[in-house]
Amino acid sequence: MVYRKKTVQLSINSFETALGCPLSADNEWVQLANQLPWSEWDEVYQLAFPSNLGRAGKPFRQLYGAQLIKQRTGLSDREVVDAIRDTPAYQYFLGFSEYQPVRPFDHVTLVYFRKRIAPISDQILNIMAKYTGKLLNEALPDKRVVITDATAFPVNVAYPQDTHLLNGTRLKLEADIKLMSNQLKLAPPRTRKREAKKQWVAFSRHPHRWGKQTHKQIKAQLQYIRRDLRFVDELLAQGGQLSERRLKVLSTVRKVYEQQDYMYRNHTHHVSDRIVSLTQPEIRPIVRGKAKQPVEFGPKVDLSITDGVVNIERFSFDSFNESTDFASTIDHYKDVHGVYPDEVLADTLYRTRANIKLCKDLGIKLSGPKLGRRPKHVDPAKRREEQDAENRRGEIEREFSLIKSKLGLGLVTAKTAETIAVTVDTGVVLANLKRVLSFFCVPISIFVEMDGVKLQIDYKMINRLSNLVA
Repeated sequence: MVYRKKTVQLSINSFETALGCPLSADNEWVQLANQLPWSEWDEVYQLAFPSNLGRAGKPFRQLYGAQLIKQRTGLSDREVVDAIRDTPAYQYFLGFSEYQPVRPFDHVTLVYFRKRIAPISDQILNIMAKYTGKLLNEALPDKRVVITDATAFPVNVAYPQDTHLLNGTRLKLEADIKLMSNQLKLAPPRTRKREAKKQWVAFSRHPHRWGKQTHKQIKAQLQYIRRDLRFVDELLAQGGQLSERRLKVLSTVRKVYEQQDYMYRNHTHHVSDRIVSLTQPEIRPIVRGKAKQPVEFGPKVDLSITDGVVNIERFSFDSFNESTDFASTIDHYKDVHGVYPDEVLADTLYRTRANIKLCKDLGIKLSGPKLGRRPKHVDPAKRREEQDAENRRGEIEREFSLIKSKLGLGLVTAKTAETIAVTVDTGVVLANLKRVLSFFCVPISIFVEMDGVKLQIDYKMINRLSNLVA
């Protein structure tokens, strides 16, 4: 497949709606249409097409624009394609020259598109961050302040229970045994699946169970799984074939059995790299300690806000202590701006002795109280200073709330590790878009008095500040 660039963005007056009605300049997607670095993204997207032969791929703007709309509105792939067909403003945002009352592409195209841009997703995010910083530097003073914190973005997986996980593992193995037995034209071995199902149904119908009953059920499931794994190994040795996808699931099944058997024998609930989902084995439990949900299941992301730009400092499916990323965060700021920040706003978790010493050596002010017991009498001026720093640090908490509630990261529905990373990156891109929109698409009123006549001119600024002519 080959990729070719498309035309540049038309003005809203040149867009033909075929309805006799012009587009509204107040529409969010109309305002964003010419506020994005489409040409720079196009150049990076070409890296995903190493061949110059074959059928031309869909333009990046159409597919990535559809992904932005999908994540902003919370629609599914099928629904967002229908919404683009029915909405002229969406088609204008995607770069169409006129309104077309047909689907621009099939909804399955978005699935392949997310897989294709997974290797270059971080480059797309970096281009947006640089572009946003360039725009905001013209409108905002350089404060040289970094705000950093970490959060977890929950993934849509069932709450893990050992008994349910083991029962699903047993069913996967029974399906593999049946498949390979049919391939080899052999009588299926005796897996005792009817007996196992009977025990599971009797156990699952009682939601309020004693711990001894759960322990007994786990023991029984482990015995069935051990027996099934032996049959699977025998059938594979006899020439049985499994698809690549089934082999991948089988390796996950083996690891689940090892972890559950270790926890059962050692009477513990803790094991390293614990698998909580057969279909998404990369998901790990992230202990957050929040009142609403103490444990979340999804990637943990360390974010920072520098001069109005939201950046991802670290993305990991494994839990980590964000205070260890403090040095790399300020080094990242120095790489971008050439100097270290004057101040870093962070919560008390970042105030370790190593981080405090690093800030002292570099002349950086780190917000928060001193280590140790808090004094009985605190200087009022010092208290006001700490309160002001905490209020300014709240900007990143508000950004977390926006990203989770409005930008599609409150519950990530992507299934693979690559598409989950793309979804998180897209959410951060949308967060930067909202910041650009708030600064460069704001209503402006001008009051003019000429020859004793007072005039009020109301208009909306859509272009960059540097492009406006007085």
